[in-house]
Amino acid sequence: MSKNDFCYVLIPKNSSTFVGQLLLANDWKSDSFLNIKLDNKKFIVLLRDPLDRWITGIAQYLCSHIVPHNLPANVIISQWNTFVETVIFDKIIFDDHTEKQVYFIQGLPLEQCVFFNSSNVPEEKLKKYLTAQGLDLNIDISVDKNSSHSNEQHTKLISFIRKKLTQERVDHIKKTYWEDYGLISKVKFYD
Repeated sequence: MSKNDFCYVLIPKNSSTFVGQLLLANDWKSDSFLNIKLDNKKFIVLLRDPLDRWITGIAQYLCSHIVPHNLPANVIISQWNTFVETVIFDKIIFDDHTEKQVYFIQGLPLEQCVFFNSSNVPEEKLKKYLTAQGLDLNIDISVDKNSSHSNEQHTKLISFIRKKLTQERVDHIKKTYWEDYGLISKVKFYD
């Protein structure tokens, strides 16, 4: 999405649907990077702790792709077995909800990116930043927050998956996302 000299980089599971809808409701254009001249643009990027993002991302994947819609999370939990567990905790990356965050910003000049922590009320910080840049952002517009934590099925799966995490599995996930952790450690989040 873009408006004037700014582009929003959508990264799934980083408040992307909510922020995207908020920007569209504020007259931003939905567009592909292929159609935008990227010279002299500022890129708005929301990042999230990779482990936390993976947990909500795998819950999203399981609800969306594995179990037919409208079946409760209890079906996934009751059908959980060693094979399923091995596949999930070995493979780690299944779709865009679990893909590395660095994948979505490949090719962007980091010095032109403005980073926000997606788990820390990003709309308020985004409003503050855009206001300082001369753009208004109405955050009081009613748009769906689309939060995994407000979805009861996702919440059950998130809790179940967290209980399945061992230190070895956490280490494996962190090793898989080492590039994301490296990026997060070197960027400065906008306050």
